[in-house]
This record gives sequence, C-alpha cells and structure tokens, in this order.
Amino acid sequence: MSDNFLSKTGTFSFALRKNNISMKKIHIISALVLSSSAYAQNDVKNDSTSTTLNEIVVEARNQRLGAEVSTYIPTSKQKNASQSATDLLNRMAIPQLKVSPNDNITDLSGKSVDVFIDFIPASKEDMEGMRMQDVKKVEYYDFPSDPRFQGKAHVVNFVMHKYEYGGYVKAYAWENTSNAGQLSLYSKLQYKRMTFDIAAGAFYINQKHTGGDTFETFRIPQSDGTINVFERNSIQNNGSLRKRTYWPTFKALYASDKITMQNVIGASFDHTPADNQSGYIFYTPEISRRTDFTQYSQSRVNSLSYSGYWNFILNDKNTITFSPRYSHSHTNTCTLYAEANTGEYNNAAKDNSHQFKGDLTYSHSFGKWGNLNAMIQTIVTTNTTEYSGTASTSDNAHTYRVGPGMQYSISKGKVYGMIGFGFHWDRQEYLDHKENSAAPWIDFSLQYSPNNQHSLRSEFHHMKSIPSSSYRSSAIIQSNPLMSYTGNPYLVSYGSYDAALNYSFIPNNTFSLSAFASTWIVDNRYVYDYQPSPSGILRTIKQPGGAYSQWNYGVYGTVRLFDRKLQISAQINATSVHNGDPYNYNKTHIVYAFQANYYLNNWTFSGIYYSPQGYPDGCMVGTWMKTKSYCQLQVGWTKSSWNLQLQFANFTRWHWRSDKSEMHSKFYDKIEQTHSINDHALARLAVTYTFGFGKKVRQGDEASQQSGVNSGILK
Repeated sequence: MSDNFLSKTGTFSFALRKNNISMKKIHIISALVLSSSAYAQNDVKNDSTSTTLNEIVVEARNQRLGAEVSTYIPTSKQKNASQSATDLLNRMAIPQLKVSPNDNITDLSGKSVDVFIDFIPASKEDMEGMRMQDVKKVEYYDFPSDPRFQGKAHVVNFVMHKYEYGGYVKAYAWENTSNAGQLSLYSKLQYKRMTFDIAAGAFYINQKHTGGDTFETFRIPQSDGTINVFERNSIQNNGSLRKRTYWPTFKALYASDKITMQNVIGASFDHTPADNQSGYIFYTPEISRRTDFTQYSQSRVNSLSYSGYWNFILNDKNTITFSPRYSHSHTNTCTLYAEANTGEYNNAAKDNSHQFKGDLTYSHSFGKWGNLNAMIQTIVTTNTTEYSGTASTSDNAHTYRVGPGMQYSISKGKVYGMIGFGFHWDRQEYLDHKENSAAPWIDFSLQYSPNNQHSLRSEFHHMKSIPSSSYRSSAIIQSNPLMSYTGNPYLVSYGSYDAALNYSFIPNNTFSLSAFASTWIVDNRYVYDYQPSPSGILRTIKQPGGAYSQWNYGVYGTVRLFDRKLQISAQINATSVHNGDPYNYNKTHIVYAFQANYYLNNWTFSGIYYSPQGYPDGCMVGTWMKTKSYCQLQVGWTKSSWNLQLQFANFTRWHWRSDKSEMHSKFYDKIEQTHSINDHALARLAVTYTFGFGKKVRQGDEASQQSGVNSGILK
C-alpha cells in the first residue's frame, strides 16, 4: 500500500512512519494549503474543507479578524438562500455589524456603515441587484487607509468574482398583504474594459389604517398669572395612504489596471396623491364641544442626479480619487386641515433645490511607514422656496462648506492606527442674514489584533454639522387652531463628540462574540422649543439647548451547529440617554433579540424575534419612541436562477396600533399612538430571477435609484 492516497470521499489520508516526516510538518503544510484554497474557491459545494491526519481534522477558516481589515467568506448555503446583499449580511452574522428588520446596516453601537462593491460606493438598489453567487468575500474596515473608501469611518466591501464578457438580467419583486409592493429590473453588459448598466424600478403603497391618535396637553399662562391647563385629544376614525415611486438609471464604468471611472445618471419620480386622515376632536375640560376633523395631504418630488467616481493610480505610491455629485429636486406639497367649528387651514409650498458635492483625495504610500491621505470636501446647497396659505412668503437659502484635511495611518503587524484632522469652513446665507464659521474635525482610531481570533478596536471622532436650510425659515405656518411652527434664521453649526470601544472574538467557524460600548455627546445643539402664543403654541427652534448625551453598550453572539446547517444569533444591548433643556429627561432601555437560520437542501427556514424598543428620535427633539416587539417566520426555496421567500410577521397581532411616542416640555406635551400595517399580522412574498447570457460578467456594481437633494420646505 502506498504512503498516501486520495480516498473516494475526497479527503487526503496519510500513513505516517516514525522515521519519515513529522506530524508537525504535516500540520503546517496542510493548514497553508487549505487556507489558500478557502480564498480561491469559486462556489464550492461544501461549506468547509477538511483534511484527515490520523483522525485529526483541519478546517479552513471562513472568518478572520485583523488589525486593519476583517474578512468573511460566505458559505454556499448562505449565498443560495439570499436575495440581496443585505440579506446575505444578515445571514452571515458578521460580529461587527447589525442588520435591522428594515434592512438598515450599522455597526453594533448604531453608527452608519458605508457599503462598497469592489471598492466603488454602492446604494441600496445596487445591493438588491447583486448576484449572490458572485460574492467572493466580504471585508469590514474601521477607518480604512485605502483612498478608494474616501475617508469613510466604517465600511463593508463586497469583493466579487471577475468575469470577461457577457451580461445578465435580474428581476426582483415583492408583494405583501398591506397593499405594498416593488418591482425592479437590473441589466448589465460588459464589452472589454467597459461595463454598461440600465436599471429601473417601481414601488407602490395603497394602505388603510395609517395616521394615529394624538393626545396633547397645553399649559398657557394667563394675564392674571394663572395657568390655563387643558387637553386636546384627536381620535382618528379613518386613514389612507397612496404613494407611487418610479426610477430609471444609466451607469457606465471603465476599469483598467490604473484607471477606474464610473458615471451614473438617474432620475426619481415620487408621487403621493393622498395621505389623508379623519376623526374627531374633544377637550378635557370641555372648553369646546366635540367636533370632526379632516386632513388631506399630497406631495410630488421629481429629482435628477449625476454622480461620478474617478480613481487614478499614478504609480505604486500615489493615487488620486475624485467623486463629483450633482442633485436637483423639485418639490410640491399641499395640506388642508379642517375642523367643523374652527374653519380650514390650507398650506402649500414649492421648492427648488440644488446641491453639488466634490470629494478629492490624494494618497501617498510610505511603504512600511504608513499611508498619508490629503483630502478636500466641497458642498454647495441652494434652496428656493415659496409658501402660500396660512403663510405667504419666500425663502432663499445658500450653504457652502469647504473642508480640507489629512489622514495618516500605519499598520505594524498586530496594531493598526489612524489619525486625521482638518477644518470645515462654513458659510450660511438666508435672505439678508449671513453667517461664517470655522471649526476643526478630528478622527482617531487604534486597533489591536494579536491573531485572527481576537480584535480590540477604539475610536474617537469630533466634527461640526451644518443645520438644514429648512430649519432656518422665518415663515410662520399654522397647522391647526392651536399649533403653529417656524424656524430660526440665526442657527449656527453644532459640535458632536463620539467614542467607541469594540471587542470581537472568533475562535473558529462555530462561534463568534462581540462586546461594545459607545458614547455620543452633542454641544451647542438646536432644539424644538414650544412657547405660548396668541393662537396657542408656537414651535420655534432655539440654540443652544441643554446638554445631550447618549450611551450604548451590549453583547452580540452567534453559534453554528450541525455542520453549520443551524445558525443561532442573540444580542442584548442597552441605550441610556440624557436630554437636557427644554425636555429634561433621563431614560435607559434594554433590548434583546434572537435569530435562527436552518438550511435543508434547497430550503431555508428562519425565525426572528426583537423585544420592544425604546430610543430617542434624534438629539433635536425631545421625543422618546416606543416600538412593539417584532417576530417573523420565513421559508425560502432556491433552484437554479429562482429564489423565493415567504414571510409571516407578527402573526399573533391583529390590531393596527403601532409605535408610540412621548414628548414633554414646559408648556406643551404630546403623546402619539400611530396606526400602521407594519406591526399588524403580515405576509410577504419576494421573488428573484436572474438570467445570464454569453460568458458571465462581473456583477455587483449595478445601476440603482438615484436620490435628489433635501427640500428646504419647513416641516
């Protein structure tokens, strides 16, 4: 019998002799071979590779932690069961990421994560159009040194298999029992160094049971020094929402060894012909008799945009990246509120918005001494708004920002560090008021990974943020008999500080664990301020408000059993908030969640549970949001080019009450109980079909819906 042979099962068996080769050498060689094959695999049939060495099994790692980048290889089961990139990230259970039921991707502390596909920025629609079988690996970065990531703090990068010629068409559609649905078509054609994409999509909502009940408390000072306290309760009987969105996009990409140039032109047409509510109003004590109310709203937003991504590799040490973007939006809104006893309140607005962004980065490599990125960011925003109805006025606002800066990063084996600093020069113009300001920004990150099983990451960030043009409007708009609102033309930039610490542990392919803690502090913030007025309450925006700080901390773990056919994930985290004047509250809320996935041949079975959540609705408002628990069961089937998923959510809940919000201030309190299909029992069917022609082409950077610039209309 020979010393070694290839068995029928495909594993290598070795008969070892004491005076031949040592077991130690066999272990080293086998581990190296298997590690290399794990990264070179192309849709392998088995999720793991193993070698039997006298009953010793060596398994290739699908998860690797590193000081600068962590790498994750999706299994064939995960890719076959997924319909989109977000779906794949959820199934992979990457320990540094959190994917919410609404497909929002953040790090564990809730900070936004930017998604790239082959180092090119990707949108939500790009991720929907991706062909899952072409995903080679997923990389996660904190403050990456690569200039192609344009200085983003937290990045997910999908690395795709490369192909030469051909094309494909992918259709993605879903429909649920709430009368909402989507249909998207993605097509790609590659010829030599050029890739062309044409994509289009449509989305609709036609729902009942929208809106909600509102309970308001007014405390109005009187001329004699007393306080007039009364409650206004708005109870909804009917609510309806109809919305349509259409988007076409064209993309052209040129890629060579030294040059990558991508240009995208897109449009979006968003029409909401009806967002209506009706019900009745009553007061406690009864200062006015019960009366009926109706509210009719409609809006239309048309957008046109261009975005570019140009990367030039000058030589081994120098790179230039430039990303220009232009967006234009035209917005029309109209609202009519009527009460039987008090009359009608009609408000309409038209807005034209333009925005240009330009990010220029020059990168130089010092080899083992690190990398230097020099960058400059430019933002110009213009809003022209006309109001009619209860307010008849015009707004004209301009915002300018120029932000030069530098980042230096260095990697020394187990340690990766980055420090960045720069300035933001801001100019705000509103009618005749002009405001100039300048402030520094600072980034710092230190990451330590003693091996591919452990990773400790820390970060600190400080910057100034510009207030939206809509917040600076001086128009006074009356929405109902007792409530009016306006902006503040004298708002200035506010500062924020955030820091985080994260520890990840991945001992093998079976288990992973992450623990995190973070804090966010806002300085010189502006807040909604509710003040008495002759007509009831006037909501203004004042600056500065009281101190605001937020802490997040928690643990996230995953275990994979039965040859990774069963995957169970669990998380528990807490949010603590201090919200100072004018709201003055301290709250802490604990959230826990569970998710399980089971793979059986072409079938996939999943279950998700999220406990009720409590969280602040941003730092500007004093609203504390309370959501209901969420549960979901899903069964999926995959065959060839088809992928079908059937979901059942909240199947024990048959009422329309959804989120609840509370806000308390000195003169005014508001409690709102929303009505929505989102927390009602729901069934959803989603289908994808991919048709390829010719030789396969690189997938993953599909054309997608392009968004416009934010409106300047006061809300």
